[in-house]
Amino acid sequence: LAAYDRGPAAGAAFGLGLGLTAELCGSRLGLTSAFGLAGLAAGSRQGRRRTGAALAFLAAVGAAALAAGRPLPLLAETAAGLAAFLALPGRLVTGKRVKPAVPPPVREGRKDPPAPWRKRLEGAAAALRDLYDSMGRAAPPSTDENPAIVFDRSAEKVCRGCSLCDLCWQKDYTGTFNAMNDATPYLLERGRALAKDFPDYFTGRCIHLPDLLNAINGELSAFLLRRQYRRQLEETRRSARGQYAQLSELLTATAAGLEAAAPVMGADKPCRIGAALRPKEGETVCGDTVASFRTDRGLWCLVLADGMGSGEGARKESALICRLLQQFLEAGVAPEAALKTLNSAMSLRGADTGSFTTVDLCVYDPGAREAAFYKFGAAPSYLKRGGVVRRVTGASLPVGLQGAPPDVTRAPLAPGGFAVMVSDGVADPAADEWLLDLLAGWTGDDPQDLAGLILAESVRREHLRDDCGVQVLYCPENEIRRV
Repeated sequence: LAAYDRGPAAGAAFGLGLGLTAELCGSRLGLTSAFGLAGLAAGSRQGRRRTGAALAFLAAVGAAALAAGRPLPLLAETAAGLAAFLALPGRLVTGKRVKPAVPPPVREGRKDPPAPWRKRLEGAAAALRDLYDSMGRAAPPSTDENPAIVFDRSAEKVCRGCSLCDLCWQKDYTGTFNAMNDATPYLLERGRALAKDFPDYFTGRCIHLPDLLNAINGELSAFLLRRQYRRQLEETRRSARGQYAQLSELLTATAAGLEAAAPVMGADKPCRIGAALRPKEGETVCGDTVASFRTDRGLWCLVLADGMGSGEGARKESALICRLLQQFLEAGVAPEAALKTLNSAMSLRGADTGSFTTVDLCVYDPGAREAAFYKFGAAPSYLKRGGVVRRVTGASLPVGLQGAPPDVTRAPLAPGGFAVMVSDGVADPAADEWLLDLLAGWTGDDPQDLAGLILAESVRREHLRDDCGVQVLYCPENEIRRV
């Protein structure tokens, strides 16, 4: 067993040791040479069938026994040992042959990505997630300084050498403490100390008041700068922590996308999309932007972005949002992860530009017959099938104004149904009964006609007080051939 498991060298060494031990105990059968040769022979059959190793062992022992002139006792004991060896269960014999693993079949029409790339992406995502978690666990307690340090350091500079130091800071310590405590709110609000901030009994007694005020103002400036630095540092830390989490989600989604099977495109009847835009009265360009596309996974995506204000500036902001979001989604990033990343990026951009943009994203999965609406400050959307209309709303703020995720609503959308997205210039969210009635009563099947009708009615009612954008997705009914 040792030779079959470990090979010729180990088998020979084990046989020589065992034979020598037996001979030292009084055996005269020449076991040292017999077992050493047998271990070498059996080890040469490592990794092959056990019966071959057993026969090699028996032949070597037989040859050694014949040379010693006493073959029968040794051969009888060897045969009994080989029978026990061959009777051992296969799982106990580590030298058995293992059937080579069969590689999984390759799907026709698709090449599986190399596993190392998936492992690297998943490992990087896990590392970023651990870093995110560690930053949360290692969050230091609040280190805001007590404003009293301003007075302590000022008194150390001015009052220590004053002749009234014992009176102010020992005999009348309570009065001095109360005077400085009452002045603290005015100092922090104004950022500078004035004599009027202190009570009369204190200012009338202090013989070094100008020097004390100068020292307080110097320490107060340093105190406010330190507090501002700590707050900026904490804000940067929170932002970096959020970015680690979003990068982790992006890498995880990308790794999952590598494993997802490519869908069969064109299996269902393709959806139809209609869109209409009109600028605010007096403007030449519309600040709203619409985009529609289909991803490699077969998902239909509709985006409607409404830039703050109107005109060219609003158009640039909304067009940027649509372009970035389309790039994320076409790269296989999950919609919610893409919107979270976009929200963080726009918050940094908004700190410089002061602008914001609402985002309305509709993702329709033909296989599941489900539409998902992702909203960042967007106006209500509508689902229509026949005369039944459902209103889809959200309560989140536009992108860049908060760190919360978007509002997500999932709803079934069967063939023959419409998904309608509008900007807030089309209809007042608090008074959109006319739009609900229009959708319920419309019986056509052309999404472009519906988009134009909604926009024309909005112009008549709302008088173009804001930019208007409409986008409609229609899922055609499967044609049934009559027999």
